[in-house]
Amino acid sequence: TGRRPDPPGTETVPQDAALLAEPPADTVVARFPAACFALLDNPLIAHALAEFRSESEAGTRAFFDAVLPRCDAMVDVGAHIGLTALYCAGRVDRVTAFEPSPVNLGFLEANIALNPGLAARTRVQPCGLGARDEEVTLYAKSLGDSGTSIHEVVERAQMMRGRPLATAWLQAADPTLRALGVGRRTLVKIDIEGAEYQVVPALAGLLAEAQPFLHLSCHPFNLVVPGDAYRTALARVRGGIALAEALACYPHMYFYRTGRWIRVGAEEPMGFLERYVLQ
Repeated sequence: TGRRPDPPGTETVPQDAALLAEPPADTVVARFPAACFALLDNPLIAHALAEFRSESEAGTRAFFDAVLPRCDAMVDVGAHIGLTALYCAGRVDRVTAFEPSPVNLGFLEANIALNPGLAARTRVQPCGLGARDEEVTLYAKSLGDSGTSIHEVVERAQMMRGRPLATAWLQAADPTLRALGVGRRTLVKIDIEGAEYQVVPALAGLLAEAQPFLHLSCHPFNLVVPGDAYRTALARVRGGIALAEALACYPHMYFYRTGRWIRVGAEEPMGFLERYVLQ
């Protein structure tokens, strides 16, 4: 979501070259056409890296490659173990990474520390963002779960109930991002497993004023009223419309589907509702 991006670059960005030439023991090197960084050699991290390299995340990487040449800063809301923060850190002056899960936070901080040059540009915030300042319970389905969320029950292939993982602090999103100076040369990535239906409407004023590049992942399957399919559907439609209203300030939106970006312009707002929110 955002202004029309430039074509993605293809150059390789050298980052911590000496470190990556001879990486320390118990590390692996993640290499991409426009990014390169070290990671802990750990099965959970290997799984996350395989997913980030996959076709399902090709749109994310392409969007980052397209807009980063026009950005000075990146805000990673839901940084998980640090892949997206590290992917962007070599191409902007400043990355701020928010991660409330204590398990994921440990991996995030360790991975960033392995890359001193990128770490100097990266600030980790051990909290999440919300509509307001509050303490919440995080639920996870497994150790290091990328789907850790504020929702106890979610619907994937079937209904799943997470176990309480930790109590976490959420900071009010609007004043927090304003304090970071989010503007037109900022990339904001929000991937927070259903909490986006609270956070993005809370950011509506800032998005309209600042127009940052916005990469937003939506999780309607995390909006569940257990045992009530009708109220679940209502919750998802209500959440989707709240997102649509908050994003109406953007002249261009893009949806990644079947290997390509599909543009929804200002002239076809009903396309946004029909093809995304209501389906």
